[in-house]
Amino acid sequence: MDDPEGAELTAFRRADALLLLPFVWQLGLAPWANGILWRPLGLPFPMVWQMAGIMFATFVLALRYWLDRKP
Repeated sequence: MDDPEGAELTAFRRADALLLLPFVWQLGLAPWANGILWRPLGLPFPMVWQMAGIMFATFVLALRYWLDRKP
């Protein structure tokens, strides 16, 4: 099947690897975060870790968007 006119094929770029970082944060470091007993602001540390992960993922997506928009 041919590609529609005007569609371009894009290769995996190094900037695309940034999108793996939030997954590493949430899945790869979860066992470590679950072992922490510290309770900042009275919240369990894994909950704070997840909230920080949301902020981290937002930053990574914004950075990826900015890199994609650069000419």
